[in-house]
Amino acid sequence: MMQAVLEGAEGTEEHVLNFKGSIKGHRVLNRNRARGHLTLMADYFAADALFADHFRRRFRTRKTVFDRLYHGVRSYDGYFVPKKDAVGTIGFSGYQKCTAALRMLVYGTAADSWDEYLRMSESICGDVMIRFVIAVVEVFGPQYLREPTVADRERVRAISEARGWLGLLGSLDCMHWKWKNRPKALQGQY
Repeated sequence: MMQAVLEGAEGTEEHVLNFKGSIKGHRVLNRNRARGHLTLMADYFAADALFADHFRRRFRTRKTVFDRLYHGVRSYDGYFVPKKDAVGTIGFSGYQKCTAALRMLVYGTAADSWDEYLRMSESICGDVMIRFVIAVVEVFGPQYLREPTVADRERVRAISEARGWLGLLGSLDCMHWKWKNRPKALQGQY
């Protein structure tokens, strides 16, 4: 998924990353960025977060993994650190930006789908997605986005054989396994 985002962004990356300011004739909305940040923090990242028990289900990852992504991306690209604009308004927080990018990747949603919750426009979400993917590839690519070593293959093979999945590395197509408890709505689709 990340590779597809990068390939789709290659032609437009320069335009997207260099665009500054409002478009003449367009109405500027006061999205109340701070409110979006405070809502996000109260829902997921505060000590007594409202949806603390739902974090893994909603983000499709553990909170520790999200934090590692957030800090890695933030240290790589200053875009994820909030700054004041020319008027003195503080920009979107790194949590808002990383949440938008990660949830667009996880759910496959459009860039304009996070306007109401995170208070981010479609163009900002598009910029965030491109920068997030580039940062993740640069920061975590050497360790995680590489060809598996012989030791990696042996470790995965041992784990899969212990679980009864012989030859797992040789086949990405596991359709010969019966999906006993599949939902009836998905019957025949897989």
